[in-house]
Parts: sequence; structure tokens; C-alpha cells
Amino acid sequence: MEYMACDVLVVGSGAAGLRAAIAAREAGAEDVCVISKAPAGKGTSTILSAGVFAGSGEGEGPENHIHRTLAAGRGINQPNLVEVLAEEAPVRLKELVQWGIKAHFLKGNLYAEAIPSWGGQEIIRCLLEKARSLGVRFKGGLCVSSFKFQEGAAGAVAYSTVQRDWVGLTANALVLATGGAGGLYLYHDNPKRMMGEAYTLALDAGAVLQDMEFVQFYPLGLAEPGLPRYLIPPRLADYGRLCNSRGEDILDKYGIEERPAAERARDRLSQVLFREISQEGHEIRLDVTGVTEKEWRSDPFSASSWETLGKRYGAQDRPVRVMPMAHHVMGGVCIDPRGATRVPGFFAAGEATGGLHGANRLGGNALTETLVFGARAGAAAGAWARQQGLGKTGFPAKEFSLPSGKPAPPNSVLPPSELKQNLRRLLWEKGGIIRNREGLTAALKETAEMDGMARSLPIEGDPSAVSASLELCSGVRTATLILEAALQREESRGVHYRDDFPTQDDHGWLGHVTLRTADQGPRVELGFDPAHPS
Repeated sequence: MEYMACDVLVVGSGAAGLRAAIAAREAGAEDVCVISKAPAGKGTSTILSAGVFAGSGEGEGPENHIHRTLAAGRGINQPNLVEVLAEEAPVRLKELVQWGIKAHFLKGNLYAEAIPSWGGQEIIRCLLEKARSLGVRFKGGLCVSSFKFQEGAAGAVAYSTVQRDWVGLTANALVLATGGAGGLYLYHDNPKRMMGEAYTLALDAGAVLQDMEFVQFYPLGLAEPGLPRYLIPPRLADYGRLCNSRGEDILDKYGIEERPAAERARDRLSQVLFREISQEGHEIRLDVTGVTEKEWRSDPFSASSWETLGKRYGAQDRPVRVMPMAHHVMGGVCIDPRGATRVPGFFAAGEATGGLHGANRLGGNALTETLVFGARAGAAAGAWARQQGLGKTGFPAKEFSLPSGKPAPPNSVLPPSELKQNLRRLLWEKGGIIRNREGLTAALKETAEMDGMARSLPIEGDPSAVSASLELCSGVRTATLILEAALQREESRGVHYRDDFPTQDDHGWLGHVTLRTADQGPRVELGFDPAHPS
């Protein structure tokens, strides 16, 4: 095994990871290294994003941003995190502009200019250039299998698809910023390899997870056969008409009056579309053929889709098929306002973390979160590394252990591609937009079987097979965590909808479902913490 050392190790190269690396260098860490599965910035949710950062309007304080975020979160956001987000967002957004991002402000929000149709590429370009100018180094092609923390040292074991061998990495501090788990669902808009590694890595390292039942679905995903998955801007549904196969107007049929519906009633709209498609067998189409160019270009998000959605994908000429898609995980690692976990030297930021968004995320807050808490986690990690002594990183080689599989009965293990597809379908049908005890219980039995299969897959030989095995092991476990938390919460709140408990129960469930590894072994313990007082 090859060994590498640095002062601060950042795992993940999306906006949260890049911003953390920048902050760690600015905080005095001399050697900051960012590792990722793909080349730096690639294969991240950031690069696929529309590039919209939520902020406060010119001349107004953070109060409105705080209010909207708390309202979306249905009472279980952590207020201290929300306040930090709203108060620091304007500073972080202006900072990006100072660093040369091609973007513009509108009503306090920052819109990255689309290249050619999504602004995420511009965000990555800007942050990468800044990080490289500070001397941050990058290493791609690494699939992390485990973390280890001990006496002021952090360690990670990863498989290098480039070197075709295992690598041990040591640092004084570690920042986890590998994103969410949208790739676990059959229909999603995340990178395909976004399988939830952050959650299992953190859990095994001793961190606590919370709110894993809250998975946000975006209702207006383009679902035209032969075309890429594409998120349709919310306001287009208000200007056009959203109908089922019978020609019924969906917003009228279900009394959805909030506008833009796909932004302010994102959870309810996803639920009714899932019911129409999966339970009643309808196709849903969005007709924007009568929308004028002026209306279409009325906001930057919609304007960015004029060429791609309107012309290239033909939405200007015919109704297009749409369906909900898994979009964002609100739950994750429990952190304090500095991005610190309960494990000394272990920090986290971005979609890997929980607490900020509560039961439903306000549009635009995901990218803002990456900057605000990426900066905080990176600064805290840099300070921690200085405290331990820069250049004195080290982890005993004997502490690094490779993952080991469990032998499976002959012919009992499915090929990785088939196992992954089965997992995605299972989570979509029984652990997705509409849930109930029967479906969740059945799904947990299936993931238990899948877990045994995933652990039996080879972790040697062809690099693509090794990385697929590691991703599946994490993916099945993360799916299980989502299902267990969803089964525990016997109410409906935000994006978590139980048709056997269809109402919100503030008396019994105003708080967080938590998961942690049991002291006696690898078993995961479920708990419940009351919501933090506002």
C-alpha cells in the first residue's frame, strides 16, 4: 500500500470540498489535498446544478432568508445553522464575484452564467482556479473505503483506479464533502455514482447521522425517451399547463395554489405526480408551447433553459413528458456551526451533512450551503491542523486495514450492474416519494439480502469492478439507513410522506431521527432527539 500525508485532507471536489480546501489554506494549513473519485470538479452535483445561490435582497437583513428557510423545513431545521447560512451568505456570494465568477445578482440571489445551459460548470471553474492559485493539490481516481481517527490524526483508505492499488492517506484533519445519495434512486438528476458514501464513511468513523428519511424530489424532471434528464425551471409550469393523460390540470385537480408550485410546493407536487404516474398509470406532460419568449426569459433560471429545453429538446413545439426525480438528501452528518462532528479532527460540509434544511430544502440553499459551511469546515480544519503541528501528520501503518468481503453461496450474487438497478428500483418504489410500513419493512428485508451480495463482490482485479463493489456496499447500507429512518418516523412531514400516517404530528415527532453505530459492534442504533428550540 502506498502512503500519502498532508495537513488537511478534503474528500470530495464539489463546491463544498473546494471551498473547504480554500479556507483551510487561508487558515494556515500548508499542505491541503483534495481527493475525489473523478477528476477534480467532475462527477459532482455542483457541476450539474443550475448555478443558483440563495441570498438576501439588497438592503435587507437576513431575517427573510431565515424565515423562508425555517418555513420550508417544517419546524425541524437547526436554527443556529440557518442563522449562520443567512447571515454569511451575502459575504460568500460577493467573495465569488471577487474571485472572477461569471454571474450576476438578482433580488439577492446569485445566478452563475450558464455554459452552455447550466451554471454549475462556471462555479467549478472559479473555485478550482482559486484553490490551485493557493497551492491546493488534487488527486482523482480514489474510491475511499474507510476513515480512521486517533490521537489528533486522521486516516483514510482508498482504492486508486489509476494505480490499480490501495492507498493510505494521513492528515491532521479531514473534511468530508462527497455530496448526497440521489444516485440510489431509479430516477434522479445526480451524478450516477452519487451512492451515499459520505453517510456510511461518517457513521463507521463514529459520527452521528440525522434526518436520513428526508429525501427531496424535484417534480419537474424531463422524462422524454431518448433525451437526457433535465430539471425544468419552476416558473415554466406556472406559465404553461401541467396535465395528465386525461387532460386534467394537475395544479387545479389537487388544489395546489402556491406559486411557483415546483418551488414552494415541491414536496406536495412530487407526491401527486408520483401517485398519478405510479399508482394511476398516467403520463404527465408539461405544455409550454404557448409561453412567450418574454415570459420564458422572465427569470435567469428559466432563461438559461430557452436554448436547451425550448429549442434542442423541442419544448417550444410540443408538450414534453415530465416526472419527479430524486434531487437532494436533507439528512446527513450532525455538525456544529463550525462544521465539526463529534469526532475530534473530523469536519463535514455540504449535502453530506444534516440539520440545516429540516424536512424540506428551500430552493437555492444547497449551493449557498456549500460556500458558507465549506468555508467554515475548512477554516476549522485548518486551525485544528495547526494546533496538532503542521507537517507532523502520521498514522501508524498497522492501523490501515483493507475491506474484506464475505463469501457468498455459489451463483447467489448478481452482477453489480443488475444489483445496482434492483436497488434503485426498490428504493424508488418502496422508499421514495410515498411510503408506508408494509413497503418499508419489505424493502428492508431486500436490502439485507443485497448487503450480503454487495459484500461478496470482488475488491481486486479490474479497477472498474473494484470501484463498483465499493460503491454498491455503501449504496446498499445508505439505502438501509434511509429506510430505517423512514420506518421510524410515523408521521408525514415535508418530503417524508407516509400514507399510513398522512398528517404532521408536532406532538410526537418534532425532532430528529438519529443513527449511530452501537458501542458493542457494527449494528446501527436508532434514536430520537427533540427539535432544537428556536
